[in-house]
Amino acid sequence: MPSPAVWNVVLDAAPDADVVLATDFPVTGRNEGGFADLTPHLGLDCALWQTVAPVRVPTSGVDQDEYLAPWLTEVTRSGRTVRAILGYCAGSVFAGVLAERIAARQPTAPQVVVFDPELVDVPTVHLQFGRVVGNMTAVLTPAEVSELADAAQRLAARPGSTPAAFAAELYAVFEPVGSTALRRAGLDEDYAAELVALVGSFMTYLGVAAGLDPRPGWSRATVITSATPTSGLNRMRATAGAAPIGIADEVRFAVEHRDLLRTPEVAATVAGLLAAGSRAGR
Repeated sequence: MPSPAVWNVVLDAAPDADVVLATDFPVTGRNEGGFADLTPHLGLDCALWQTVAPVRVPTSGVDQDEYLAPWLTEVTRSGRTVRAILGYCAGSVFAGVLAERIAARQPTAPQVVVFDPELVDVPTVHLQFGRVVGNMTAVLTPAEVSELADAAQRLAARPGSTPAAFAAELYAVFEPVGSTALRRAGLDEDYAAELVALVGSFMTYLGVAAGLDPRPGWSRATVITSATPTSGLNRMRATAGAAPIGIADEVRFAVEHRDLLRTPEVAATVAGLLAAGSRAGR
């Protein structure tokens, strides 16, 4: 079994069974579907592990190889063959990179399926931070929400900021406000600190993703695309000056981004892709 601080076992299987990896940053209470929603409908005969992001305070200089190492080390230590790698939103960056690194370690390259993949830039970090704040309106006052939104807008407008530096600055603004709000809501100091650190880990996750190039892995990926214009390939194709993204195939669904991983038709399509990939790999 992998370390629970590195991989969350969504579906277990025999120790010698293959594994499907899923890259995402799930948190309790988010309004988006997750791999825990998708997995029961895939009909897998192997394990499925989901990433657990390292607990880190965001900086502009996180070592990417060091960040990825625990995930790769645990997979290697397990002795399992990675059958496929799934990625959601910004997690698709890690899916693409892990796919390339794992392909160099085993005879057959893992299949890659990504859901509304995102190349992380400053607007992506800004959007995701806004979602974090939006999910905390039960404990933040309207003035605190406004303070955080205004600070994020001001920092995002500064020329030359990198996504990693922007993420670190956002966390520096959020940390004292979030800590105060959570303690005011009655949480003890340790639990409040844990929740605030989770936001820091998410900002680090985005900052690291921004510095990675997933395009070699995406070049052989099947992309599952939602109808949300501000997500995934829809957003990238509508962004002026954005470089085209090469992929192997795309399947589009008339559902919102937040519902991709909990839509039965999506699950059926992905189950078919994974079954076909499993047969092809034998």
